[in-house]
Amino acid sequence: MTRTTALLPLILLFAIPGQAGEPIETAFVASGVQIVGGELGAVADLLNPVLQEQFDTGGLRNLLEVQNLDDLSMQNDPEVQVASFPGIDQDGDPGNDFDGNNLFQVDPLGLNANGQPLTVFTPGSITNGLLIAGPADLDLGGGLVIPGTILEGTIAVGGSSLTTPPIAAAIPVAVFDAIPAPAPFNGFPFNYDTLTEVLGFFGVNPDVDIDGDGVFDAFSVEFVLAFVSCQIIYPSSEPLFLRGDINDDGTTDLSDAINLLDYLFTSGAEPSCYDGADTNDDGALDLADVILVLSYLFTGGPPPEDPFVGCGSDPTADSIDCLTIPGSC
Repeated sequence: MTRTTALLPLILLFAIPGQAGEPIETAFVASGVQIVGGELGAVADLLNPVLQEQFDTGGLRNLLEVQNLDDLSMQNDPEVQVASFPGIDQDGDPGNDFDGNNLFQVDPLGLNANGQPLTVFTPGSITNGLLIAGPADLDLGGGLVIPGTILEGTIAVGGSSLTTPPIAAAIPVAVFDAIPAPAPFNGFPFNYDTLTEVLGFFGVNPDVDIDGDGVFDAFSVEFVLAFVSCQIIYPSSEPLFLRGDINDDGTTDLSDAINLLDYLFTSGAEPSCYDGADTNDDGALDLADVILVLSYLFTGGPPPEDPFVGCGSDPTADSIDCLTIPGSC
């Protein structure tokens, strides 16, 4: 099968977006990259640790969602499609991102105005674990669009991992110009400023003319991407708030109870988020909400209803809402 050559930035990763609700388990997060060929293949031992560090430290989180899947073993399914988008780690701890179960939210940047993925590879199929989907036009931002990209990868039984075959690409010189020279090349006797200068030291030079002006302005490369399974959720369209944070300072304390008392009995300022002030989540603002806060703070009473530990949406349908999205969220 002929693969479409992609003109990519430093790393090409696939990602997806979805609907808020129960986590979706037919998803993968990109966990690593290995350069295996091209002009940059000569310095793979130098570049691969630099690239992998971006994954290990949480700098890159890109997602794949296999949609319309009937075979949960992910080995044979004649009709699937794959959505692609950037992801946001929900617990903020990059150390467990690749444990196979970590939860990511689809970044809204990967969705259109209707909440649908900007990039969907279709048609697609899985045969004996080999996923082939596309073509699709992959928009990398900044005006760089890869037309007709084919997504391929081998999926482990049960969907624990996915690995692509070598992907042919070209990385613009400007990408390496923006990366500082790693040690020991950033000090005496080299004193290089950028990774481009380091590549030149090893005799690795641009060999691709991306814009067709007759000047080589990119490095050819072949690389393999690795993914591990994960869970994803789509961003909620409902406003996020913190229950009990009535004055929108990010905490629940005595001042919140005083603010609500002022509103209820002395014509004080109304809460910007009624849901946040409805501490018992009964759909009304009244003295019971004040009493709950005071009891929680001073007599060991129960805390406000969720979302209380962290910002979230209202789990209960009622007639009150947030007038404005709280700044603390």
